[in-house]
Amino acid sequence: MKISRILAIGLLAVACAAFSQPYPEKGRPIRLVVPFGPGSGTDLIARAYGRAMSEQAGATVVVENKPGAEGVIGVEAVKNAPADGYTFLIANTSTHVLNVHMLQKIPYDPVADFVPLAGVAKFALVLNAGPSTKFKNAREALEAIRAQPGKYSYGSGTTSTRLGMEMLEHLANVKMLSVPYKSMAQATSALAAGEVDFLINDVATAKPHYDAGRVRPLGATGRERLSALPTVSTLKDQGVEGYDLSGWFAMFAPANTPPAVAATLRTMLREAAKSKYVADALAANSYEPLDVEPSQLSAMERADIERWGNLLKAMKKDNR
Repeated sequence: MKISRILAIGLLAVACAAFSQPYPEKGRPIRLVVPFGPGSGTDLIARAYGRAMSEQAGATVVVENKPGAEGVIGVEAVKNAPADGYTFLIANTSTHVLNVHMLQKIPYDPVADFVPLAGVAKFALVLNAGPSTKFKNAREALEAIRAQPGKYSYGSGTTSTRLGMEMLEHLANVKMLSVPYKSMAQATSALAAGEVDFLINDVATAKPHYDAGRVRPLGATGRERLSALPTVSTLKDQGVEGYDLSGWFAMFAPANTPPAVAATLRTMLREAAKSKYVADALAANSYEPLDVEPSQLSAMERADIERWGNLLKAMKKDNR
């Protein structure tokens, strides 16, 4: 009896010692999962944060790309990871808002299955044309598309980029052929190769093709011009009244992550956001910093889920 009691006390002490290990443990890597491919805007921001966190906090932050299924594969991997602070996610409007409405079934609840950590950035996208066309701006392109319904095609690599084109069809009263791809990198390569005529994507993914002369920006999707493309006017300014496709990036951890661990991660992220690495990554992509508290991020996410749901219902009703 005495031996059993001593053994139990010993095991309890070991368990308590393990539980009280400081976070993050020295030498133990922290995974930052990107649910999209290398080279995307999401990926570049994640790598900037990973580098800053590794240098500032003395932690080893490893960026891991898990693309596929419109971000679902990477998001689900984080949902199912141990809630111990050693795996977290950079997500965006596609994964945590639009997938809810645009995919038939997703294996995660963006609100219930994750703990909001920190806002990262706000963004708008760009409507681009490839070498299969000669259009110089969106107004010119839309006139041609309207004159020949179904002749032109567009690619997409995420729910937000597909929605952006569907919104354009709806608001500009045009009809195109939709060609979905597994990732934005694939969709952009297809555009550059002339496989599709148009694509909405981010500046970071499109920039190498701009520089090579294979892809041309036609119009910004937000309310204002992008600082990285100051000569490219917005779709709204080119006659598409009411068009506004903008979104956000944010960091999330699995549900049930201990509050103290989540708080430490938030502090690390907050400090990383002040770094030159992150500032340069945001500026290169015309992203604006999104400095919000976790409660504000959660409220924003819920509001966007409702807002986009209502918009999609209206679009569906009008298309009947």
